[in-house]
Amino acid sequence: MPGDRKTPHAIVGPGVSVGGAGLIVVLAITTRTADATGPGFSTAMSVGGLTVLWFLLRGVRVLSIETLLLAATLFVSDMTLGSEPELAAAMAAVVVVQTLVAVLLLRRWCPDLWGCGGERPLDRPRLLARYGGALAVGMAVGAVLATVAWTTLTGERVELGGALWFGRTLCSSLVVVTFGLLLGERITSEPPRPRLLSSASWLELLAAVAFTLGMYVLAFWFDELPLAFPLLAATVWFGLRFSTLLSATHSMVTGVVTLALTLRDIGPFAATDREDLGYLLAGFYVATIVVTGLGISTGRDEREALAAELRRTREEAEYQASVREAVIGSMNEGLFVLDDGGSVLLHNPAAAEIFGLNEGEMTREALVLRSNRWADGTPMPDAERPSSRALAGETVRDVEILVSPGEDLSDRVVSVSAIPLPRDAARGRARALVLFRDATTEHARREELAAFAGVVAHDLRNPLAAIDGWTEMIADELDTGGLDAQLAREFVSRVRSSSRRMRELIRDLLAHATASARDLDVARVDVTEIAREVAAARHAEKQVTCRAIPAVLADGVLIRQVLDNLIGNALKYVSPGVDPRVIVRGCPHPPGCVTIQVVDNGIGIPRGEEEQIFDEFHRAHYRDYEGSGLGLSIVRRIITRHDGTITARANPDGPGSVFEFTLPAYDVGPDDATE
Repeated sequence: MPGDRKTPHAIVGPGVSVGGAGLIVVLAITTRTADATGPGFSTAMSVGGLTVLWFLLRGVRVLSIETLLLAATLFVSDMTLGSEPELAAAMAAVVVVQTLVAVLLLRRWCPDLWGCGGERPLDRPRLLARYGGALAVGMAVGAVLATVAWTTLTGERVELGGALWFGRTLCSSLVVVTFGLLLGERITSEPPRPRLLSSASWLELLAAVAFTLGMYVLAFWFDELPLAFPLLAATVWFGLRFSTLLSATHSMVTGVVTLALTLRDIGPFAATDREDLGYLLAGFYVATIVVTGLGISTGRDEREALAAELRRTREEAEYQASVREAVIGSMNEGLFVLDDGGSVLLHNPAAAEIFGLNEGEMTREALVLRSNRWADGTPMPDAERPSSRALAGETVRDVEILVSPGEDLSDRVVSVSAIPLPRDAARGRARALVLFRDATTEHARREELAAFAGVVAHDLRNPLAAIDGWTEMIADELDTGGLDAQLAREFVSRVRSSSRRMRELIRDLLAHATASARDLDVARVDVTEIAREVAAARHAEKQVTCRAIPAVLADGVLIRQVLDNLIGNALKYVSPGVDPRVIVRGCPHPPGCVTIQVVDNGIGIPRGEEEQIFDEFHRAHYRDYEGSGLGLSIVRRIITRHDGTITARANPDGPGSVFEFTLPAYDVGPDDATE
């Protein structure tokens, strides 16, 4: 930015300094004009632009060898042209000062410009204004100092002397420095570089060159006609259609030609009675065409850069919008944005699915109609709705409501969060983002957990109360001294019975938790062998018949638990005096699965409770048989985790029941299908 200071560094080698010094001497000798008078040595071409370009490219500081080299070169040139030593030294010092002022101002005001400490070309009107201002201030300082030095040392007052100095040096600076910086930036920039012709073609370039030649021939041939300013048409053409470098090249060539012809008394600027005035007008004309061409070119460059940035911004916005739509569309959670006017501004497919609405039906009225109750079924006032609270500026987190998606679908419990969004200042409306997810399963599990905890607390409290009661009775008997051995044994037996019931309940609770949380370690499982081992562990080899069952792909530990529960129940729940008989069998059906049956001759299942027996703590025969009511629940959880199903029904071949479940088949080879 303007005002930044950067350490100057050399862009080119020291050979440029030697070449620049030699070129100054050559220009002083070859462009000498004996008729010119005024401040400085009498040359038609000013070297003001050449010295500024030299110092910029070499990164020259105020105190440096190259500053002394320039001063010496200028002094020698003036002396060669016949100037007095004092005047030659003064004019050399003036050129050095004006060069340093211009260079320092360029580095300060244009730190981003190539050659002045930065990397960018001359491509913005604001940058051009600072650039031209720095050159103008530097040359104006030189004009003032030159006029004072000339008047002081010679005692002569030259009319238009300061104006001539300013015009010649400014014209030279605008032409030479601009062309040099633009050319240097293009050569050193990394490819790909902008087209030299910009949006034009080579044929149009030839036409523009021909038009320029024609206009200048007419203007300088018929010098009595006012045809000078129509020459700007060619400058405008180059500025509008070609690159800034070509525009600067065109201005430099036409400027040098204009000055050279004017000095030879050719053209409209030489028509004045005074040669110095004509040369001054020619210089300001050249400065005008340079500034005009650069102004048009840099304005076009800025427009093209802004258009490119706009395209990039639009493409980025479109990409971000597509990413946002993809992300929102892929979310399992519902999302919508609404305003306080009742408009639903944005929603994703998950939102429509949760509410049971089609894409065109997502209105605030439909949403309110289908979500007007809390999760416990109580009515929800409109002011307490999460969306209404968010529109009022409140952030709402994880509030559960009840959603009725339609007649064909069951109600859902939905967890809602609502966040206020920045206000739409253009329309004066508040906006809110509402996020929600289906929490039906989670809510049901919490309810189930609460009921489960209540039942566990109740079932643990009973044996604990019995233990407390019997131990208190033992204590009372001990206090009275009337506790005999027989009574003590009876009390201890009752305590042990209650303790055993607690241990069994705790064991079943642990099994229940394991059945739900344990990671599955699936492998080939020989169900027949496991059934035989379970029967042997219960000393029921004669009561349990194990037939050949196809191998399954399952967790062996959990399958053993399933069979232990089912076989144990079959041996336990039999009528008094009946010898239990259990058959474990299986077949490969349906495809990819194995169906396994545990058939018994027990007391059977009460009619209508075929599904309820798999619920936690449900006991069909709680009056006649002890148990925790968790065994079949554990079995169902294990089978479900293996993507199987389990059912219970009456035994069609007699008394008892049939428990039938499916497991994934182990299909590797024919040798592994069955044993």
